[in-house]
Amino acid sequence: MDIVKKATSAFQKGDYRTARELYQQAADRYGHHLFSANLTLCERALKNGRPTSTGSTKPVILSALESQERHAVKDSNIAEQLAETQSLLEHYFLRCQELEYQLVDR
Repeated sequence: MDIVKKATSAFQKGDYRTARELYQQAADRYGHHLFSANLTLCERALKNGRPTSTGSTKPVILSALESQERHAVKDSNIAEQLAETQSLLEHYFLRCQELEYQLVDR
């Protein structure tokens, strides 16, 4: 992941050749499909001599790997929430049974 941060930093500084090389290394390591957009942006910046078509001087590239990490965090939060919901459901089910037994005992 350190290589992605270095690549993003190089791109933001306008060092597109270094960024392209680092993104290519990341693509070789983690999978080309994750960095194809980053590589395309580097190629476009080198070809046009400017960062992006938006004219921004400091573009921020959101790599697919960083996006996947965010999704993993979301998935983790969802799993925690699901476990908590399950626990509460079991608690309320048992409580309902207790109250039902109390009514029968009367």
